[in-house]
Amino acid sequence: MGSGRLLRIKHDHHDIGFLSARVVEEKGYETAWCLRVESPADVDEFRAHLAQGSSMVLTMVTREGDQLRGEACVASVSDCIDAATIVTLTGIGPLRSS
Repeated sequence: MGSGRLLRIKHDHHDIGFLSARVVEEKGYETAWCLRVESPADVDEFRAHLAQGSSMVLTMVTREGDQLRGEACVASVSDCIDAATIVTLTGIGPLRSS
């Protein structure tokens, strides 16, 4: 999979709400992937992980039905009043199929 739109994202057994999300794997690199989430329901959790530098273990389901699991760090949280909040996560290690 090079890129896939997501239906569901879970962290610590609870769903992360979003308007749209896409996971992208770098072709030719087994461990290079990133996740872009638009308008997450609760950005405080993402901000806490960004401030602490701690990683998040995520379980994801693509629109095609693929189940993925990986660990990622929050790279950025960009929220402003006039636009959607965008959270970018960078994968640590491989993105595994469940």
